[in-house]
Amino acid sequence: MKIQFISYAAGVQLWMLSSMAAAATFVCSDDIDASAKHSEAANILWSQTLTYLQGVREILTENNGCNDGPLAVVETNDGGGNVARQCVTKYQDVQKAIKHLDSVLKEPDAARKCFDTQKHYDAFPLYSANDDIKAKSTVAAWLDRPTLVAFYQQKSGELKDAGLSLANDFWAILQQSKMPYYLKTDISVRQLPDLWAAVGWLPFYADSEKAHNVRFRGGYAYAEVMGPWGLLRIKTIDGEPVGAEIGMTVQLSDTFYPYHYHHPQEFYMPLTSASCGDEHLFFVAQEDSALFERHSRQDGFYIDADPSADLPAWFIPQSPNGNNFTYFERNAIHAFNVGKGCSNQPSGLVSVWGRTTARDNEQSTRLCEVVEKRSVARNAEPHSRYICNPTKWEY
Repeated sequence: MKIQFISYAAGVQLWMLSSMAAAATFVCSDDIDASAKHSEAANILWSQTLTYLQGVREILTENNGCNDGPLAVVETNDGGGNVARQCVTKYQDVQKAIKHLDSVLKEPDAARKCFDTQKHYDAFPLYSANDDIKAKSTVAAWLDRPTLVAFYQQKSGELKDAGLSLANDFWAILQQSKMPYYLKTDISVRQLPDLWAAVGWLPFYADSEKAHNVRFRGGYAYAEVMGPWGLLRIKTIDGEPVGAEIGMTVQLSDTFYPYHYHHPQEFYMPLTSASCGDEHLFFVAQEDSALFERHSRQDGFYIDADPSADLPAWFIPQSPNGNNFTYFERNAIHAFNVGKGCSNQPSGLVSVWGRTTARDNEQSTRLCEVVEKRSVARNAEPHSRYICNPTKWEY
């Protein structure tokens, strides 16, 4: 697919000139519940939501390797042993996301009509981690979401153990977050405790056996601040679909998020540093990468990484102050490997997360399938053998 680049600065200038004449028109999702919109707790949550969006806008636009934004990792190994990077604001989908964030931040009162605390949200369950967090946050106590502790108490075995580790140590893991040195707006739990405590968390893979790795299934959660299923649900701004989907993720230590892909483009900014220096690793490569094994008579391709030769060359460390802002193009194959850490403290990987085309085409995340091996237990590890069949979506 050929990617078209236009000048970000020129695009923003044209948009600002065209938007000076009239206020933006916000169209909300149909299921916004405004019944408790202006309670004290809702006001706190809205204020911290705006700060979070301001911080994400800063991540996307502050000079960090490029004149108008971050130099993003787009491949950790380009097939020739090199890390590939690109100025993220050259992508049109990122430009549009920034434009829509600007609209919200410029006209917060108009945007707020699309804000929903999700106190009475029934599309799917949303959780707080545990009751101690509710005691720390008046907003979380007011929302009184069910807890991940109660959710995982109903599970069994390693899944239960991992889920309870994540749920009980949730706040301690979040507290290890730190903003990159070059950013001014702190959007970590240290500055926005009520948002991180009260936003609806989702144990996305808990009941997904396709994810294979049971500790990962119990040790992963994400939350959405803005987007089709988040606190701020804007369908269009001035008639243009809003694709920005922005939130955060937490992945417990000693877990592997298997190789996967999806249609919407995605970005991550890690907020936690590795205690050992290199246990927070990630991988990304394009679907046509020379790293993958292809057979002319079969669909898709295989991932079969040698643990001693390939993995050190494929995966690179994540760190808030490393140049590791990441941008995943459509169908890019990516994975996250979070090691055990070197301290006795609970640990994990906490990240700012976002997608840019959340209302375009197919949104589901597709996992590459582990290939069954005779007499070998099926599991999802960095060196397992996988088959990937990226969908040829309509663009």
